[in-house]
Amino acid sequence: MKNNNKKYDVTVIGGGPAGATISTLLQQQEHRCVILESSTYPRYHIGESLIPHAFGTLDRLGLLPKLRASHFPEKHSVRFVSQSGKESEPFYFSETIEGVAAQTWQVERSEFDQMCLDNARENGVEVRTDIKVESVIFENGHAVGVRAKADDGEPYELRAKVVVDASGRRTVIGSKLGLKEDVPGLKKASLWSYSRGGKRLDGIDAGETTIFMIPERGWFWYIPLPDDMVSVGIVASPEYLFADSDNFETVFLKEVEKCAPLSERLANATRTESVRGIKKLAYRNRKITGDGWVMIGDAAAFLDPIYSSGLFLALASAELAAASIHEALTENDVSAEKLGAFTAPLQQGVEVIKRLIFAFYDPKFSFGDFVKKYPEHRGALIDCLVGDVINKDMSPFLQALDEMSPMTQLNIS
Repeated sequence: MKNNNKKYDVTVIGGGPAGATISTLLQQQEHRCVILESSTYPRYHIGESLIPHAFGTLDRLGLLPKLRASHFPEKHSVRFVSQSGKESEPFYFSETIEGVAAQTWQVERSEFDQMCLDNARENGVEVRTDIKVESVIFENGHAVGVRAKADDGEPYELRAKVVVDASGRRTVIGSKLGLKEDVPGLKKASLWSYSRGGKRLDGIDAGETTIFMIPERGWFWYIPLPDDMVSVGIVASPEYLFADSDNFETVFLKEVEKCAPLSERLANATRTESVRGIKKLAYRNRKITGDGWVMIGDAAAFLDPIYSSGLFLALASAELAAASIHEALTENDVSAEKLGAFTAPLQQGVEVIKRLIFAFYDPKFSFGDFVKKYPEHRGALIDCLVGDVINKDMSPFLQALDEMSPMTQLNIS
């Protein structure tokens, strides 16, 4: 096997938003980074909704001018629609955020991910696409590099001081070390597709994310995208979704037809793509750092798409991990303890999101009732919806949440 003679400070497995973000931030601090991406860009990906608290990271990456010049719809709020069709008041991000940071975007992921990867290149990151990382090299329990192979080449080894796993659901390191596991109480599946010509609301609400509730605490997302497209997807227990059929198309169309408020939005729309799906959404890794390695974004964990937290956690975990890696490299100490300094604030924020996810799936919980009972916590609820949950004391909000949706009731199937 060939040995690549180039030496890197950081090798990143995966060129999605998490991998592009961490490599860009580290390269800006003069650490030599290389991204190894298995796909050819642009490539398709689900998860189109940004949330406002990613604003700071996007600013530090230098992406805001590109986003403002893009054709991505602006997103100012989230709205929930009950099974009967009753709509909540929009939760406007401007209620807790001042100025331009109170809005974000609904992004076409093929374009957004390309934007992030191109930005990494512009910042000096070496990017190699069509490269499959076959394994991570461990010596005495310490990650020291990867074995990789181009589609049209021979396998080779590439050494680095730190290996970052940003491989998404593939979870290269987690799978190798047997760290990946289910998340108790979050057994959900998802089906989705795209349509052109779906109804949009007026003015500032035109780009909002709308959540349509269905039986068994399932729900649909409705996300406006560029070129008059909308992303429509359903999340529910696999027992509910696939009770009568395993055919994605059959199940999806049946559920859309049953959801009258959603069907009304799609009355004049034309579906443009087949139905895609994932039968098991949630997973996590028992640990996300070790000697010489770090996992970020979807490679570390994925909980649920209800609060559009996927892209936010990808960017947030990348930025937090970049700070820890920078300090570790500066001090020439890439131990698990040093590299893992970012995990405590990240896990604290993830715990807040997880608790709110469990509350959402509690049949006895509703956002409307929660805000009526605890009006003083409306701002904290919006903080969760915008992603302002890291390095922040959310204990009063969580206490109120537990009172309305006790943790003993949150172990849903």
